Amino acid sequence: MSKLELTSLNCTNCGASLSGYEGKNEIQCEYCNTHIKVLRPRSVSVTQGNLSSDNFDRLNNYVEILTKAIRAGNFNEGYDYCNKALEVNPNIGSIWENKAICAFWRSVSLMNEDKISATNAREIKTFLKASKENDPESETYAETADAIGSNLYIITKFKLSIQAADELKKVGKAEVRVFSNRKLSAIKDYIETLEAAYDIMVNPDAQILKDVVLELSNFGVVDWWSPKNPWGSATFENAKKSDNATRSGFDVERKRSLIIERIKKIDNNYLDPGLKLKVVPKAVTYFAIGAIIFFILMSLLNK
Repeated sequence: MSKLELTSLNCTNCGASLSGYEGKNEIQCEYCNTHIKVLRPRSVSVTQGNLSSDNFDRLNNYVEILTKAIRAGNFNEGYDYCNKALEVNPNIGSIWENKAICAFWRSVSLMNEDKISATNAREIKTFLKASKENDPESETYAETADAIGSNLYIITKFKLSIQAADELKKVGKAEVRVFSNRKLSAIKDYIETLEAAYDIMVNPDAQILKDVVLELSNFGVVDWWSPKNPWGSATFENAKKSDNATRSGFDVERKRSLIIERIKKIDNNYLDPGLKLKVVPKAVTYFAIGAIIFFILMSLLNK
């Protein structure tokens, strides 16, 4: 099956206009270095079947318009004409694939608006499911699903990584990152979107779920956990849910455990990374206490 080439392609991350993507499945943005899976419109084969001559002509017209719109990067128009075509015949899998492509780009293509959400991802998953049900033998389904999932992962991970704390609070000698409830809600949605990106893919990358675990273990942007005591070891025995976790309403412990279970089903060698806690190791604590006692005793002996 021949591929329909794009006439326009923008970076999913910075929105820059890209070139040199012709014939390639992946390209790197020369402005922000983001790796992008190239999503081309899917060829749609239309047969008249039980359609009237008028509906058959309308369907062909809609398919031609939606294809041209996607090739030119006009995904809002492409999305609308996918809907029009599906109203005439909802049983063409390739139109559902094109609708999923448009839905993805509509959620990320505006530079100054952040429309990515777990809701978008679930919507895309629904469109792809409809495609699979109507055309289980599709030659492009897996490629489409994997490219959308991969792009969604890349852009969501970037959006998550640039979230900045609203405040840094001093707790002893450590600084604790404090986020507003609004930001915590957005970050929680990013985490759920990463998991949804994994679920969209036919050949999923376990690294997506591993990144989620790292985020939920304090290796990411949010301190979901804080130590019960300022000394000891970075373990669950010496950890409690942080103020960030409490205010977010996010059961970080349960979500973390569930994701780890999913990873172990596909990677038996996966090791829990543990928690990143700002604690003083016990050995250092004991040494410090011993040093203090030693100096006190020496002072007493020298009197």
